[in-house]
Amino acid sequence: MVHWEHRYLLGTMVFTIAGDVVRDFDDEYEAWSWLEKEGWGLVAIEPPDPVRPGACKYYFKRQRAQLAARAPITTTQPVARATDYERRERSR
Repeated sequence: MVHWEHRYLLGTMVFTIAGDVVRDFDDEYEAWSWLEKEGWGLVAIEPPDPVRPGACKYYFKRQRAQLAARAPITTTQPVARATDYERRERSR
């Protein structure tokens, strides 16, 4: 199963969806650059509220790495070869 992490950018600050500050940058360019380097992809843009103008809110997501969940391939696991299937078919 694929699990996703979510963040949003508001001005120069990167937040979790729960509202916790992840990083605060000096300018927006640095924030965008950091998000790109960390593998975050832009998924939505929330425009500013027309009644109370402000900055756009940019939403990002990335696939959460789950290396521990994957079982490593070991030498004790059998590996099927094409010759094994051919032998079974001939023996019938």
